[in-house]
Amino acid sequence: MKKITWMICLLALFQLNGYSQNQNKFNIPRMPDPLAQKATLEREWKLLQQSPPKGIVREGFLFLLDALDTHFLTDEQTLWVLHLLRSRIVTDTTAQSFGNMYWGWADKNNDVGDGNNVEFCVQYGILIKILFDDRLSSQARKALDEIFQYALIGLHKQNVRISYTNIYVMKAWNLLALGQVYKNAAATEEGREVFNKWLNHVARYGNREYDSPTYCGVDLESLVLLHKYINDDDIKKKAADAINFSLTDLSAHYNVQGGFLGGAHSRDYNRVFGRDLLEEKYLNPLLGWQNKNDQLFNQVCFTALQEIGLTPQQKELMNGKKMYVVQRWDSLPNAYACEYVGNKFSLASSNQTYSPDDKSLVAYLNSKKIPEMLNITYVAEGRDDPYGTWAAEGKGEKMKKLMPANYPSNGGWGKTRHLMPFIQAAQNKNEFVMLVAGMKDQNCINSYINSTIVLPNAFDEIWIGNRKINILEKGRSIAFDTTNTFFARFEDVVIAFRILWDNADKGVKPALYNDGFEYKPAREYFSLKNNKGLRITLKHPDNGVVKIAMWWKIQEGINSATDFLKFRQSVLSAPVSVSNNNGVADISVLTPAGKLGVKADLIRKRRLDYYLPTPLPKDFLFNVDGKELGKPIMKKYILKGIEE
Repeated sequence: MKKITWMICLLALFQLNGYSQNQNKFNIPRMPDPLAQKATLEREWKLLQQSPPKGIVREGFLFLLDALDTHFLTDEQTLWVLHLLRSRIVTDTTAQSFGNMYWGWADKNNDVGDGNNVEFCVQYGILIKILFDDRLSSQARKALDEIFQYALIGLHKQNVRISYTNIYVMKAWNLLALGQVYKNAAATEEGREVFNKWLNHVARYGNREYDSPTYCGVDLESLVLLHKYINDDDIKKKAADAINFSLTDLSAHYNVQGGFLGGAHSRDYNRVFGRDLLEEKYLNPLLGWQNKNDQLFNQVCFTALQEIGLTPQQKELMNGKKMYVVQRWDSLPNAYACEYVGNKFSLASSNQTYSPDDKSLVAYLNSKKIPEMLNITYVAEGRDDPYGTWAAEGKGEKMKKLMPANYPSNGGWGKTRHLMPFIQAAQNKNEFVMLVAGMKDQNCINSYINSTIVLPNAFDEIWIGNRKINILEKGRSIAFDTTNTFFARFEDVVIAFRILWDNADKGVKPALYNDGFEYKPAREYFSLKNNKGLRITLKHPDNGVVKIAMWWKIQEGINSATDFLKFRQSVLSAPVSVSNNNGVADISVLTPAGKLGVKADLIRKRRLDYYLPTPLPKDFLFNVDGKELGKPIMKKYILKGIEE
């Protein structure tokens, strides 16, 4: 089948397709702010006319969508842009990247930089054919058709692993859209096969790129485009179910008051506050926040999402309190995440890492008084980059001399990165015991690893052990005492971190720091009033190894000094069991609810046991308070004999 498809794609490259012109039958959504759209167009037009153009190639397709929407360009200028984009195709038939498109305008020698670029270019660009084909001159239409004929080959050749969720779903949309527009049956059937395999994977194992503020937004884009623009009832029904599953997941974690996604996150590029594409362009405007979309592609996707809307169950989940969510996110054993949602806080943990951008151990605070602030998260990193500002500060280029000689081309040196250590977590609603073990990797510039907990600078009280401390001034720090315990109060919510075990050198203690950090959004541009942060950091030995176990507990309804005292005493006096024999760590706390902890072989990186007062649900996909919500939506898509 694949060989036949490949031959058809090759033939398509050299044959004029008689079905290339489409009559637009879809309404073009109105932009929320036409002046903002125009300003974006003018800025990007200037960038495109530089030599070489500034930005990245895929942005050229976004630009053309808006330019055609607003009649911003003449026919000659539109053709010029298409020829510019055409020049970024790898046309060398002997190259592995044949049919793909370069990431940047200056890339060359068949090294596209990122093999996913053809996916993004088609995801954006095929809407030109669907929405504006009748606005193209015959020459421009021919140029665009040629781009897509090459791109079809690039899409077919690109091997995307099924767990690479956003690109895999995007590939399904791209193939199905190209197949429909050009009446290419082979592309349509390949797209259908890709989509069916992904649905089977999600039905069995959940979404690998779970609760990512960036990539769940990209997933939704492709899914709503499939639902709206593919004229196939089977695909529409499947896309509707996938959207339902996705929105059920996101609704359970979404914080309505603060406008951000809670829960543990895979692939979160913002360490201190995870609002990104998903919330800014889709979920927040869906719920009545200001719609700031200034590019037509995002508005098309938003309008399609708005037409679907939220179900009553999803709205109920969004407003749920004292709710416990457990979800599976991969075929790997013990690949799951948990979140407990209180009134003014939530606490979440993932039992494994997926990427060097994850937030696996995280908590969120907010109230009517302060609806949004920095999140609380643990990170192990080797760049002295506690707040994750490496990318925003351009440290990749500044520190390039420290990049290892054998650093992979797609390693992301310029991106904010942390370790992907072994993680095991046992969570019982509002508390968990976590164990982290790992060592420095290719992204580290130091010989040592730091364990850091990022904190908002929004607490009413802070205690180190039994001692209340003044709120730290900028530039100040204070070391932990022998209790290795930190307490903080925010309104009636109290937090405890108790370090149970670590491998720090003798005499090295964790400390609380006020660096004067203030978060300034660099990916999505929004205002965050309460943007100040603190951190707790423990430096591990110079051999590059990190080992640490902690108990996190959050409780609300603490309305008096007496209540807070009782909470602190209960944490400090809780019996703790720690052993580390022959590389097997066995760590637990005896909580009022029962024994809470983990047992792991740190040499072989195996999770041996979990101590949970309340066992996890059996055979769950997406479960809320013991009720399985995911399987009723997705179980129909399990394919026999296909378990990947």
